Amino acid sequence: MFTDMVGFTSAAQRHEAVALDLLREQEGLVRPIVLAHGGREVKSTGDGSLIEFSSGLQAAECGVEVLTRLHERNRAREVEPIRLRIGLHIGEVESRDADIFGDAVNIAARVLSVAEPEGIALTEEVAHLLENKVAYPVEGLGARGLKGVDRPIPVYRIVLPWSSPIVLVQTRVYPRLAILPLRNISPDPSDAYFADGLTEELISVLGQMRELRVISRSAVSRYGSQDRPLAAIGRELGASAVLEGSVRKAGDRLRISLHLVDVATEEGLWSQTFDRKLNDIFAVQAEVGERTAASLRVRLLGSERAALSRPPTENLAAYGLYLQALHEMRGRAPGSNARAIELLRQAIEADPRFAVAYAMLAHRLLGGIGEDRSAREVADEARRLVEKALQLDPLAPEVHSARANLAMQIELNWATAEAEFRRALELNPSDPGARSWYSLLLRTLQRYPEALEHLRTVVELDPLDPGPRAFIASILRLMGDAAGAEEYVRTQLRPTMSSREYQETLAYTLAYSGRNAEALRELDAAPAPEGSSPSMDAVVFRARFGEPAGARALLEELTKRAATKYVTLSELAILAAACGDADRAIAYLEQDWTEGDRGLWFYYQGLGFDGIRSDPRFVKMLERYRLPVSAPFLRTRTVL
Repeated sequence: MFTDMVGFTSAAQRHEAVALDLLREQEGLVRPIVLAHGGREVKSTGDGSLIEFSSGLQAAECGVEVLTRLHERNRAREVEPIRLRIGLHIGEVESRDADIFGDAVNIAARVLSVAEPEGIALTEEVAHLLENKVAYPVEGLGARGLKGVDRPIPVYRIVLPWSSPIVLVQTRVYPRLAILPLRNISPDPSDAYFADGLTEELISVLGQMRELRVISRSAVSRYGSQDRPLAAIGRELGASAVLEGSVRKAGDRLRISLHLVDVATEEGLWSQTFDRKLNDIFAVQAEVGERTAASLRVRLLGSERAALSRPPTENLAAYGLYLQALHEMRGRAPGSNARAIELLRQAIEADPRFAVAYAMLAHRLLGGIGEDRSAREVADEARRLVEKALQLDPLAPEVHSARANLAMQIELNWATAEAEFRRALELNPSDPGARSWYSLLLRTLQRYPEALEHLRTVVELDPLDPGPRAFIASILRLMGDAAGAEEYVRTQLRPTMSSREYQETLAYTLAYSGRNAEALRELDAAPAPEGSSPSMDAVVFRARFGEPAGARALLEELTKRAATKYVTLSELAILAAACGDADRAIAYLEQDWTEGDRGLWFYYQGLGFDGIRSDPRFVKMLERYRLPVSAPFLRTRTVL
């Protein structure tokens, strides 16, 4: 519960002494009622309070009694009125030094702004708990946009006898569009890349509309060959509308047939076949965007209309190579990433002014850091590519996303990375990649509630990908919300993971709440498949909880491999730290810093470094990275 004394600031400006007397009177009246209902005043917020209860019903009953007593006081006395507003939300919190933190606290503070004077506003979670349990009606206020919360959320109020008549202020809930993979019906099967790449381009182009949310390519890709009703697919994806169609490419001629369906009514919104020359492809994209926006009643800003009609390149050969690269990026075959990189290089060679190709190539190089290449191998080229892309097209969202990634992975410049990620998302709010990278930055800086909000949006844009959900579970663990993390893993991740992945993830989650024996039992139930090695995470986990043999063996194996192949020094440091060899771990981290990989920012919050977390050398290393040194969420973790 958050409370706020209405008009206190202006009253204090008129007559400070009178305002302070009213504040003290308000506190003297409210505090006994809070105690009587089992509440704990966490802290004063100046002219209000943050209060926690063990149940939503207790909080609501307390709020009703507080406002009733104040209303009676105001009516009975010819004095300056005391008017409170109250906001309620229910959720998991992190307790630290008598204070509480977390997403639930932030949402409660934002909901407070919706409450009218002498009123109680509450979230949907609380409203469901109060159904038929309080003396007054609970009434919906519609979806509201709250500061600091990415998406509108349903808000309710308790209708008290003096409540004003309801005035619904509906915040626009943006329509969600699913663009299904365009079918290739070209005479030449090798032209499949064109339909695939064009699908990707339509998702990117339409995603730049601020009042539309376009579901990610990875979510819709599995529906390319399914013969199912479009409305059923749309409901499965949580979409408002579905765009589907086919592409036929023959020489320099194109036939693109498209059909937009409303998911709720199952009616067609528009349907058209475009018979054009290949060089008209960008005009087709612009027209599709305009018609879709009109059908879904999406308002197009002037800058968005300009973006729709601005071709990324005038060179069709370069564009074809770019579409082939997009096709390879989606591939899982060995060498797909290398082929995508080579195709992007060819696209740039064909059109040296193709800004998005520069940005995408930088992304591919940066994305491979820590997997098959070191940061120092790609730093100079990635920097040149990003600088060129910014020079050519500072309005392309892909360019700002690449600049942010460069600042985060190479420069360790957190402020620049954040500014560039935010700019990329302003230009394309439907880009799940940029939003996922941004959430990684926020996690790195321990700004967990913000990271969670962006990840929840990623889940909405890509509802079938387990990756963002696993990321959410990891952040809940880091926040100290072990119960919430466990519930999330059991309900949200279990259906999307293999048995081994699920049991390993559950084991880590149980360990964060000190349930070490249960955690090890789960890990024992998730052995590596025959002929494969245990995962890095699994051996580190066992080492930190009393079984270091696997980590030692893997450390020696990787040390030998590093003589001929790329191995990240950060991973060697994790293994050494997990085995209790602090000197060796610090030596690896120092080498990692000197040689330019500098990957500690990505790994430093992991379980493996718990054994050296208080080592002054490790603390100094975190300071060098400009990372948060204190990590109170880790202090609850115990070792067998």
